[in-house]
Amino acid sequence: MRLRLILAMVLLVAVFISGCGRQAASPPAEAAPIAPVIAASELVVGLNRLPFGLLQGGVPLNDPNLSLDVTLYYVGPGGDRTQPVTTTKAVYRGQGLPVGLYVAYANLDRAGGWEAEIAIPQANGAQKSRIRLDVSERAFAPMVGDKAIPSRNLTAADVPALDQLTSDPRPDPDFYRMTIADAIASGKPFVVTFSTPSFCQTAVCAPNMSVLKQLKSEFGDRVNFIHVEVYPYPFGESYQQAKLVPAMQEWNLRTEPWTFLVDGNGVIQARYEGGITFDELRPAIAQLAAGQPVNPMP
Repeated sequence: MRLRLILAMVLLVAVFISGCGRQAASPPAEAAPIAPVIAASELVVGLNRLPFGLLQGGVPLNDPNLSLDVTLYYVGPGGDRTQPVTTTKAVYRGQGLPVGLYVAYANLDRAGGWEAEIAIPQANGAQKSRIRLDVSERAFAPMVGDKAIPSRNLTAADVPALDQLTSDPRPDPDFYRMTIADAIASGKPFVVTFSTPSFCQTAVCAPNMSVLKQLKSEFGDRVNFIHVEVYPYPFGESYQQAKLVPAMQEWNLRTEPWTFLVDGNGVIQARYEGGITFDELRPAIAQLAAGQPVNPMP
């Protein structure tokens, strides 16, 4: 699954030479077929966030005026790929990200093989493409409704030099004040993001941090914000060795970035793999700050 996600996201950022934050190139002038890719490493029974990217002629699209109709079919044992189970819409969530992202939410009610039929608007009618989805009973990463894992990640109290605590070139010290265990014990809602801004394989970690810093400026009095760097210092060496910090292993995270919203009781209310945007995350964090159940669906 990790390899599948990385390959999908590498395709989406294939126009980049390196680093985060560059904009995707314009699509080819010719009307090449558009191929959707799923940018998630694991899907589970229940409500799922389905992030899709689009490639045209090998170039990632980033069209904010586009929305996608998504029809889901169960094709596992006893399934019928001609009978839709549910339909939903994927809306644009690429603001500030280096590639276009289109996010849908859907309840997948059983484990096994699924197909998503993506209808992409075109001048001569919608182009439809199907992609395979594999749904498990249980995720590797902590799920919504699980208790947050009380990791004791390094903080500024342990490593005062922030450039040895995070690969973020412009770190906000507030993200490094407390451990996840401290945040759970405080009884205050919190957001924890596992990412590596300077070594991100999917090119979205730095944009994600920008979104979270903006949200912290609005909700920081009611919600704690924590960043856990994926690799221990020295980051470049650890990246080359694929050496992860203990919290990544404790949370059983096999890709990056991941962002979790946790309520005052220490229960995970929402989880986001990959790129996030202000427009998608702000309503959910507003609910978290108000002590309400988080409904991530738009």
